Amino acid sequence: MRSRISVIAIAVAAALPSMASAVDFTYSGFSTAAYAQSDTDLAQVGYIGQPEGIDSDGTFTTDSKLGVQVTAKFNDQFSAVVQGVAYADLTAKWEPHLDWAYVRYQPTSNLSARVGYLRAPTFMFSDSVFIGYANSWVRPPLEVYGLSPAYQLRGVDLTWRDNIGGVSVSVQPYYGDSELDVGDPSSTVEVSEWAGLAISGEVGSFLVRAGYASIELGTTSAQLVDPINMLRSMAALGCTACAADADALDLKGTKIKNSDVGVQFDNGSSLAIVEYAHRESGSYLTPDMHSTYVTYGHRFGNIMPYGTYAIARRDDSDMSSSIPADSPFAPLAAVANGTIASGNDDQDSYTLGLRYEVPSFSVLKGAIVKLQYDHIEAKEGNGMFINVQPGFDGDTDMVSASFDFIF
Repeated sequence: MRSRISVIAIAVAAALPSMASAVDFTYSGFSTAAYAQSDTDLAQVGYIGQPEGIDSDGTFTTDSKLGVQVTAKFNDQFSAVVQGVAYADLTAKWEPHLDWAYVRYQPTSNLSARVGYLRAPTFMFSDSVFIGYANSWVRPPLEVYGLSPAYQLRGVDLTWRDNIGGVSVSVQPYYGDSELDVGDPSSTVEVSEWAGLAISGEVGSFLVRAGYASIELGTTSAQLVDPINMLRSMAALGCTACAADADALDLKGTKIKNSDVGVQFDNGSSLAIVEYAHRESGSYLTPDMHSTYVTYGHRFGNIMPYGTYAIARRDDSDMSSSIPADSPFAPLAAVANGTIASGNDDQDSYTLGLRYEVPSFSVLKGAIVKLQYDHIEAKEGNGMFINVQPGFDGDTDMVSASFDFIF
């Protein structure tokens, strides 16, 4: 897929008007300086597969980001955008990444096409998940946004916008591939095919959005290669259930289907957001789940207190190894059951926060200070916590503070 994208990008670039004419360059940037700390060192808050998250030691790394964007406008039809962002990825290392790098072609006022490195609109705020200034919270609710932590798409998308009966409608299909580094030492997980569609409608103070994405993985977790091979060798000796376990452990060829619907109401004084997401895969490592959250905030001048309640529920809570307990191969079931236990599980979280919009000053176009308290409860298993240690009781309290600004 990468080579196909490169060919398309070269073809589009070749079609650009002569560079002899002036190109209009614009620059912008955003940053978040944030600190977070929980009250336990027996579990961490983070994305599944991430080697480090938030615990009682506290961290400035997890939520802090720095991004710079350059836009080149060639004429009314052609433009290009490059955006680099430094942040902690799924390896937990804070380092720079090429986040956006695409060419846009807009033949009409309501239709545009992009090709290159894009952000897949998997969830309601996937496009702005890195821009703390644009988000109500210190971090989007992990119950929803932890279901699919891959954001960057190498591919193409189309966006059509129009007004229909007083409703501003947007339709965005997209297609491409991706890859992400996971763990420390890191291993690369490839997304061989990624296709999706996002549709939104806006009228007055209401925004309604729905999205669907199908993700096919091209590689499996490096840590599971040997156990998978062992199970398949046992299948050759007559253990058919071993083959079923191997297939459910092997991420290669796994199709993950994400569906999402969200509603936002914002009349300038009150803000309400509801978002529901569902993940379907049948995999032991990424079990089927549904999640939702509700956020409400009210603005008093430059200050907005807000609260969020979020839940995550595992659809297949009784999932276990296919190998029967009375089978001579029963000891091999530990591989599958251990992986299932380490995956996402039921969780509730309660959030209270305060958002203060700082008056613009100097080169800053806008700045916001946020203070946030989270109480997180694992209702089953380890919830969505990572790096869980023996003795963890499933509950934690966490405080966060951030300074978000754009320039």
